[in-house]
Amino acid sequence: MFTRTNGRKSDAMDATFSYPETSKVSTARIESSGRTALITDQVEIKGTLAFDGPLEFNGTFEGEIISQGTLTIGPDAVIKAEIHAAKVVIRGKVQGNVTATESIEVCDNAQLFGDVRTNKFIVSEAALFRGRSDPIEGKADSPEFSPTFRRLTKSK
Repeated sequence: MFTRTNGRKSDAMDATFSYPETSKVSTARIESSGRTALITDQVEIKGTLAFDGPLEFNGTFEGEIISQGTLTIGPDAVIKAEIHAAKVVIRGKVQGNVTATESIEVCDNAQLFGDVRTNKFIVSEAALFRGRSDPIEGKADSPEFSPTFRRLTKSK
């Protein structure tokens, strides 16, 4: 604590305090009860972010994001991460692979550089997507086109 001598301020104040023990793995956990949690554009995080429920992220992030909820990446967000969530809505910039059990939506003016695994993938016309997309249930079988092509070759 701060100490004083003889009622006068001392030349050197002694501040003593202790930091709580932290684990080697840096994980932030956010829990929300029905309302959307918000991380503003003034926040920078590096590490692992885990949360339940809906979260709107507008800051800068590097690491891994894990959730069973909905992640909305705001228009000011810049994210370099592996993302695993139920639903992901991208309005900002993302570099990294995204896996969603429900859906991934890349909105107008958003940028996504990475591979996508989900059952429902929506990319806006004004969005930028560079990567591969695969269904989460495994590889989709391509339809049988050979009868159609046989008819086209006979009509010559």
